[in-house]
Amino acid sequence: MTTPPRRLILFRFDREPLVCRSRVVGLRALNPGTEIHGLYGGEGPRKTVTRAAGRAFLGLDDLYVSRHRGLWNWRHPDLLIREWFRERGHLVDFDVLHVVEWDMLLAAPLADLYSHVPQDALALTCLTPTSSLEGRWEWLTGSEKLTEWASLRAHAEAAWGPGGLPLACLGAGPALPRRFVEAYAAAKVPELCHDELRIPLAASALGFERVDTGFRPRWFADRDEEPFFHVDAHRLPPQVLEGELQRPDGRRAFHPVRHRVGINNWSS
Repeated sequence: MTTPPRRLILFRFDREPLVCRSRVVGLRALNPGTEIHGLYGGEGPRKTVTRAAGRAFLGLDDLYVSRHRGLWNWRHPDLLIREWFRERGHLVDFDVLHVVEWDMLLAAPLADLYSHVPQDALALTCLTPTSSLEGRWEWLTGSEKLTEWASLRAHAEAAWGPGGLPLACLGAGPALPRRFVEAYAAAKVPELCHDELRIPLAASALGFERVDTGFRPRWFADRDEEPFFHVDAHRLPPQVLEGELQRPDGRRAFHPVRHRVGINNWSS
């Protein structure tokens, strides 16, 4: 019998403490025994949150506060995860790291949502060949961004080795095996492009399998086709979300959800 992987939740947040607290409550209820560590990346040199106060209010097992300002944290969450792992995460016993943003609602156990993902593979959302995104996605549009992308690919091949098909992903909902987090934390990773390009590229070059989370069917699906999971600023209407949660066979991964949702609001 295969031993289930030891999962660790890294909860990324930068605002809305009441929403964050409700999200942590839901994650704990659905994943008993799984530790939840906070990763705060709001504004200010050391921000206005303290470790003790933040941990107590949100109900976290630990809290790491970024040294960087908000915009850097938004563009480089993978580099922030490297810092967290070097300073604290390496002391924690886990096999798989689930990075959950404050405005993402996972209304089912992680073991169910990621049951199709091998323990040593990366789960990334909406994996898409970069060739189909050039000229259509902001990080692959214009000579400056394309030059940056070419430089990142050249660095990856020289430093880590040749990879497979270049893919991009959407940054919501990744699950990272510990072996990858260790390798990525030890690697030299330039501040080129965006984490949604760096992580799939590094995974391939470092020899890790990439598996789609299945949270979104395709990159350019519009809101009528895919109303429950997208990465723009358009909030999911509460009535749409609640209707889906009441369906026993409904979706259980949503983004962005920027209001409190009680764990009694959905059908199990």
